[in-house]
Amino acid sequence: MDTFTLIIAIIFILLAFQFEQNWLVFGTVILLILSMRSFSVAIVLIVLVAVLFMFNNWNDIKMLLPLILFGLVILAIIIGMKPQPQQPEYYAPDLGGMMGEM
Repeated sequence: MDTFTLIIAIIFILLAFQFEQNWLVFGTVILLILSMRSFSVAIVLIVLVAVLFMFNNWNDIKMLLPLILFGLVILAIIIGMKPQPQQPEYYAPDLGGMMGEM
């Protein structure tokens, strides 16, 4: 997931919502979900659309805009975290090697 692309996408969706272009909001969300192919991005964008249509008024969202933006980016980072793979235990190096054992 590219965080900068996600932030630009969220801002674009918020701008489309401000101008009351619902078809553009849903089109952008569908296009981003299909192009990013990331589970965390899909969840964040669905949460964004749910929050936008829950408030139903741009004046209510205007005050919470920075909180919504940073909250969604943090949510995407947390969801996108993968556990670090365990490093295999290494065997002690063979002291004989190519020289043969003496």
